[in-house]
Amino acid sequence: MTHRFLVSLGLLAAFLVGGCSAGENDDESTGGGAGGTSPDTEPPPPWSSSVTCKLGLVAHEDGAEGPVELSNDGLTASASARVQIARAAASHVGGRWYYEVTVDDLVGGDLWAQNIGASVEQVISTVGDTAYMGALYNTTGILSSGGDGSTRIAGGQDSAVQEDPFGAGDVIGVALDLDAGRVYFSKNGAWLGEMDPEEGAGGVEVLVVPGTGAYYPVLTLSDGDVMTANFGATEFASSPPKGFAAFGEDLEEDDNGDCVDAGPAGLAAPSAPVEAACEDLTSYQADAEGETELHLIGIHERREGGPRAEVHVSRTSEMVLALSSYAFTQWVVTVDEGAELQGIVLVGHEPSRVTAPAGIPISTVIYDKDGARIEAGHAWPNAPGGNDTPDLIRSVEEITGLTLTSFAGCYDGASFTVLDDE
Repeated sequence: MTHRFLVSLGLLAAFLVGGCSAGENDDESTGGGAGGTSPDTEPPPPWSSSVTCKLGLVAHEDGAEGPVELSNDGLTASASARVQIARAAASHVGGRWYYEVTVDDLVGGDLWAQNIGASVEQVISTVGDTAYMGALYNTTGILSSGGDGSTRIAGGQDSAVQEDPFGAGDVIGVALDLDAGRVYFSKNGAWLGEMDPEEGAGGVEVLVVPGTGAYYPVLTLSDGDVMTANFGATEFASSPPKGFAAFGEDLEEDDNGDCVDAGPAGLAAPSAPVEAACEDLTSYQADAEGETELHLIGIHERREGGPRAEVHVSRTSEMVLALSSYAFTQWVVTVDEGAELQGIVLVGHEPSRVTAPAGIPISTVIYDKDGARIEAGHAWPNAPGGNDTPDLIRSVEEITGLTLTSFAGCYDGASFTVLDDE
């Protein structure tokens, strides 16, 4: 399934697959005459890495039961509680990276808490509900990237994806394509399922749009578990896929030789032309496409002041307004003279209502009614807890035939104003 929203924001990259490189034959030998070499006489080059700084793990205590114990220069994590979390001390935004995790010991603790993967800082503590801002490989073999165990793989979506369980003695490889937004997992050198990072096939989809944040390797362990990470300072058990570098590369080092974390913020998202009466406003403005704009405003529910939420349109561009809420909301839309509001699309998990000036067409789509499974979304680029902003945007784009111009959302938003660009 192609997600126009993901494609339009550059979440999927193009992979060049095809004939041999200049100077190479199909059998991987070079040259073509007497001066050529044979793969039988010239072994492949040894594994190499240009990691220059020391990268280890740090304890991530949010969502954990105390700090995980670290040893081996910070590369080995040992758990002494039901759930403890470690992450790499530095992160990457963009690029294609590889690292490995050796499962030294895996005790029969809480299986949901035993995971290997990567995510942004915002969702590290929400094990198994990474809101497509992370991907985890669980000891039971389940792959998850969204909420409630849901997973997107290669453009499709499944409620749960079951692969090969891992245990003590296994080496798990993780390839992060942070340009295309895919995470690949291997076990003892074999890629799971139909995954092929060199070809861009399979892979668990994650968000890499502006505002997502930087990605950290993450380990979650249960009582008695021991895992060791390798970010490329020593030779990997399996060679990284072609085009992928060791995760420890291209990181700055401090005076002690330790890798410096550039911070979890990632690429900033351009702000939407929207003002809101709430404390948790998140927004995004895309590059304009087409004559008619599509502006989406989302909330989860109204708490203070009852179910009423107001939206005022002073923007003079020709536009369609989409309104989303999880719980019942009474939307009230007002329009300035000179504004060109062409229509309103009302979407929600529960039925809502909207009042607007006469003559403005209103379309209503409710979750799971007549087969329309449209999610709600109140945060950019997403939020844990069952919301799905990317899927909401994809659905609204399909309904309207327009490409997203801006998104703005709050958990509990009393009023919003859509403005002209400054």
